[in-house]
Amino acid sequence: MGDTEQRRSIEFKKCLNEIGKKLTDEQLESLKFLCSDYIGRKRQEEIKSPLNLFQALEERDKLRYDNTSFLKEILLTEKREDLVKYIETFEAQQVCTDSNPTQNSGTRLTARGSQRQPPVHQDARWREVFDLVENNLGRNWRQLARKLRLSETEIECISEDYSRRLREQGRQALILWSEKNEDATFQDLVTALRRCQLNDIADQLVKKIASWDNQ
Repeated sequence: MGDTEQRRSIEFKKCLNEIGKKLTDEQLESLKFLCSDYIGRKRQEEIKSPLNLFQALEERDKLRYDNTSFLKEILLTEKREDLVKYIETFEAQQVCTDSNPTQNSGTRLTARGSQRQPPVHQDARWREVFDLVENNLGRNWRQLARKLRLSETEIECISEDYSRRLREQGRQALILWSEKNEDATFQDLVTALRRCQLNDIADQLVKKIASWDNQ
């Protein structure tokens, strides 16, 4: 999954999370019934929340950030035009973002159009830092992601998208953090590692940074 696709997937999960908050228990049961052609009785019994339902639809290829027609159809059946408009607003925003060169090019542009530096995860030294952290982080990546202020939705999205690739989960969390924080520094990462009591990794990172200063 590329960076753009991952970003859209994360944003869509945020959209679904907000929709789920606006559905009543009665509406959830009605939506489950409308999905009965695709979701069997046993699986339906496991669905206790709108997010469970959305996940089941995703598993059956009935819902994705670029495939919302079925969800909009069943929401309209429940007379939730407001939620359909919410989805359509999300889709319109994604189109605008994807067509905006400041979001998709390898470099970012200032308001005057002059080039700025590439995203930090494309910088050679940042890649070295991410390699070091990724190789040592293991299952602690979620803890670090929270210290780096990634949302639970973003963390779950990374976990699902890279479910069988533990090291890649950690790397994607670091990349997402760096994309959200253009002014991110090595020290920010060191501080977050120490707050997780991951002092061995933090010490290794400090040594690597010091070695660059001595070059």
